[in-house]
Amino acid sequence: MKMKKYILKSFCALCCLAFMTSCAEDELGESIFNTPEEELDPTSYTYKFDRWIKENFTDVYNLKFIYKMQDAGTDMDYNLVPAEYSKAVDLAVLTKYLWFDVYTKLAGVDFLKLYGPRILHLIGSTAVNPVNGTEILGLAEGGLKVSLFRVNLFDPEDYEQLNEKYFKTMHHEFAHILHQTKTYPKEFDLISASHYEPTSWQDRNGAEMASIGCTTCYASSQAREDFAETIANYITRTDEQWGLTLWVAGRGWKVFEDSGITQYLAGKNSPSMKSYAFSYYYYANAKDRAADLRTYVGAFIEADQVYYMSDLSAKVAYTEDDSETSATGMTGGTTFFTTVEDTEAWLQGLRDSGCELIAVEDGDKVDGRAVILQKTDIARNWLSSAWKLDLDALREEVQVRQMTFNLDELRGEVYNIGETEAE
Repeated sequence: MKMKKYILKSFCALCCLAFMTSCAEDELGESIFNTPEEELDPTSYTYKFDRWIKENFTDVYNLKFIYKMQDAGTDMDYNLVPAEYSKAVDLAVLTKYLWFDVYTKLAGVDFLKLYGPRILHLIGSTAVNPVNGTEILGLAEGGLKVSLFRVNLFDPEDYEQLNEKYFKTMHHEFAHILHQTKTYPKEFDLISASHYEPTSWQDRNGAEMASIGCTTCYASSQAREDFAETIANYITRTDEQWGLTLWVAGRGWKVFEDSGITQYLAGKNSPSMKSYAFSYYYYANAKDRAADLRTYVGAFIEADQVYYMSDLSAKVAYTEDDSETSATGMTGGTTFFTTVEDTEAWLQGLRDSGCELIAVEDGDKVDGRAVILQKTDIARNWLSSAWKLDLDALREEVQVRQMTFNLDELRGEVYNIGETEAE
C-alpha cells in the first residue's frame, strides 16, 4: 500500500487549544521561559544557537524552541531520531524569517506573542501511522506544543518542499489559532458541506477536489481544514501555482483508478499516484471514433500536494454503457507543465496537429474556480474585520521572502552571534 503523505490536522489542534490555554494566562511582560544568560554554557558546541533561540524566540515571543529531542516529550510508539544540528538551525532561521517575522511586520510583535504556540519541538525522522500508512508531519500535544517531524529531510534548496512540508503547515495552523479565537463566518461551512469526507479524503484525486472548490484533498476533509488550507495555499503558492490551481478547478475531470497507468509510469520519473485525472479527450481517427476509443490528454499530476499537468496520453476503450474497460496505447508522462500558459500551449499544439479536443464534462456541476475564489474572499474579509490583517499583504510579504531569502545570511545570525561584542 502506497504511503500517503499529508499535512496532519494535528498541528492545528495544537494551536487552537494552545491559544485558549495560554493566551488567557500569559502577560506581555517577562517570558514564562525566561532563561538568564548565565544558564547558557558559552563552552558548549551549541551555545550560539541556544543564545540565538533565546534572543529571537524565547525573549521575544514567549516561545520555547526545542531542537534536542526529548524522549519524554515524544510518542514512544514511533521509532524517532533527533534532528541534525545543521538542519535544526536552517529550519529555525527560516521559521522565524518566513512565519514569525512576517506577522510581526504586519501586526506587531505582541500579536504572535499572544496567539502563537508556546513550544516548538523538532524531531529528525518521520513518524508513520501504522494504521493507515500516513506520514505525520506535525503533531500537537497538550494544546501547547507542536512537534515538527522529518527535519533531517529538510532541503533549503527545494522550494516546493519548503512550502508543502513546512511553511504551508505553519500558516495553516496559525489560521486555526485565529479562527478558534474569533470564529469565521459560518456561511463558509455551507459552501462545500455535501462534499467533505473526514475519513477518506487522502484517497481522493486533487483535480476532482479542485473542481468542487477545495484547494487540496486535505481541504476536502472538513470545513475548518478547508478554511485553513484556503488561507495557507493562497499565502504560499506562487502566482503560477495559484493560477494553475484555479485552472484545474475550472474543469471537468475523468479519473481512472485502475487503468494500468500507474504501471506504465513506473520508472518514468513520474510521481506514483493512486489515480490519474484527464481534462480532455479526442479520437485519433474515424475507426477509433466508431469504436469509441478515446485518447485522453490534459493529465493532472499531484506530487506531495504540488499540482502539475503532464503530456501523458491514454487511449481508453468503452462499452455500450459508457464505462471504460481498459487503458491502452499510453504515451508521454515524462514532461510536466507548471503554468497555465505552458499547459495551454501544449494542448494548442495538439489542436494544431489536427486533434479535435473535447472537454470532459464537469459532472459535479460545481464551478470550482468560482468557489475557491469565494472562499478566499470570505477568508480575506474575515482576516480584515476580525484581526485587521490584510491577506494580500501577508501573501505578498511571504512570496517576496520565499523567493529572495539568503540562507547563508540567515545562518550567519546564528553562527556569528556575539562576534561584534567579542571584538
